[in-house]
This record gives sequence, structure tokens and C-alpha cells, in this order.
Amino acid sequence: MMTTGAITITDLTVRYGDSTILDDLSAQIPHGQWTCLVGPNGAGKTTLLKALLGITPYVGSIQDRGSEVFNNHRRNIAFVPQSPAIPQGMTVSEYVALGRSKRDGWGNESKRSRAIIEEILIQTSLFGMQRNFISQLSGGEMQRALIARALAQEPDVILLDEPTSALDLHHQISVLNNIELLKARGVTIISTMHDITLAAMYAQNIVVMQKGKILLAGDSGSVIHSAELKRAFDNRIDVFTLDSGRPVIVATKEDNS
Repeated sequence: MMTTGAITITDLTVRYGDSTILDDLSAQIPHGQWTCLVGPNGAGKTTLLKALLGITPYVGSIQDRGSEVFNNHRRNIAFVPQSPAIPQGMTVSEYVALGRSKRDGWGNESKRSRAIIEEILIQTSLFGMQRNFISQLSGGEMQRALIARALAQEPDVILLDEPTSALDLHHQISVLNNIELLKARGVTIISTMHDITLAAMYAQNIVVMQKGKILLAGDSGSVIHSAELKRAFDNRIDVFTLDSGRPVIVATKEDNS
């Protein structure tokens, strides 16, 4: 069943020392849908994810189901970072099982949890590697293991920071398809993504960010064709529409002649 309502961001500001990283943001992120944060490097996308996770101090408010998110440990929220800490001496299966530890306790996985873990290992093309040490995985395999652990958690909200950055095209689509299945369960998905074409394919909503501010937030179809999206990238992108109606976003080639 789809979840109604939204995560409400009001007058959100994040500062690190003398630097303002997020500057007076306000937005609504619908529950049960996929929202993608896009913008150039330094726009504040990862900082906003960490604020939504509740681990970054902020001024203003982020309300999820009537509660402030900062240090709120009651939420069932999963996070897939770009640069994770890699535990030594842990197998792939044990690492994915960390996603069940809040439900069952570490090492006490129920029969249902073990079945879920096996299914997710198959979905993420990690089945057959479950006895390999997590520290020995390639970058793409590690990315899939991170996502597998998050999926095993059966979260209410999943936050993903560039979930396809280390993956080849085949695994990008496979992983994004698996994430998309979470929408049918009412999971709220919030991701950052450099590939705006993929963002438009999967996300129902897009938030365009630049220099710590939100330029535009709305449904993907409207945002993709907006002047604000081009402005975020200094008008150095072009948007084309395929015969199927699907948009493709490419960088504009600079003329050095």
C-alpha cells in the first residue's frame, strides 16, 4: 500500500564552520515515491541527504511523520553512501545480513530473514559470492553489496548517494530496477544522481540544486524541460526527446576552435 504524506523541509540551513552548505531550503518530498536530487558538484546534494538521514546538525526543520529527523533513532531508514567503511574479515552474506540486525539481532537471523537475504543476493547478482570477503570485492560489486544490505533492511525510507557511480550500464539498470520495486511497497526513495537521463527514467520527482539552494522541485517531466535545470548546469546541457517520448540529457560540447 502506498504511503501518503511527505517529508517536510522548512527553512533548512547547514553550515560547516564559516561555510554555508545549504541555504534556507524548503521543499516537500512525497512518501512512497522516488525523488532524485540533481545538480553540479558542490550543489549540496550529499549534505541534504545526510540532513534527511538525521546525522547532520541543521537550523530549520525536517519533519517526517510529525517528528524531527535529527538523531531520531526510531526511523527505519537505510543509507547507501558513496564511500563506505569496508569491514575486514566479513563475508558478503554477513555484510548483507547487517540489514536484518535491527529486526533479529546480529547473528540471529530468522528463517524469513535468511530467505530475504538469499533473494536479495540473487537480485543484485551477488549470489555465488556470498562467502567472499567484502574487502575483496571490486568497486561495482561493493556498490551492489551496499544496496543489497539496504534492501535487506526493508526500510520505510532509503537514501542513496550516487547508487550507480561504480556500475557498468548493465548493472546500473538492474540495480535501479530493484530499487524501483520498493515503490510498490510504499518505500520513500531519495537519491542523488549525476546521470540526469537515468534520473528522469526512474524518479517521479526531481529537485534541482545549485550552490546550496533549490532552484526547482517538481514532477520529473516538468523539471527535465525547465530553464532552471539548464541554469543549474550553466546552460551547458541539452535535452532531447526520443521517439518513445523519453528525454535524454547530454552535455553541450564546447567549441574550442
